[in-house]
Amino acid sequence: MGKMYTLDGKLLTELPELRVGDKLYPVDNRTCTVKKMMQLTAKKAGEENEDYLGSMEETLTLALGQKAVAEIGVDDLPFPAYQKLFELVLAAATGEDPEKIPEQDDASRFQPEVK
Repeated sequence: MGKMYTLDGKLLTELPELRVGDKLYPVDNRTCTVKKMMQLTAKKAGEENEDYLGSMEETLTLALGQKAVAEIGVDDLPFPAYQKLFELVLAAATGEDPEKIPEQDDASRFQPEVK
């Protein structure tokens, strides 16, 4: 008899959560939502910066819901915090370990110097 693989019921029903301040927000990690999120970010990555930033907010709204996005006040966050929130939401939705998201150093933000 071959090996049997099963999914634990917890994997099917538990949502990852994101803590912002004192509040916990569930992250929608259903396959259909993650597919939409990935399509948004992939499609907009090659477009103008403003369009890409708009897709980031659309992605946050898909994952967290409009009420949570408004409550967090994403437009009032400093941009590095906004970026980190986006990374954490994607990590939660896709099951990545947030501790393994590489920190960006200042040197990697800029194009290499041409000689």
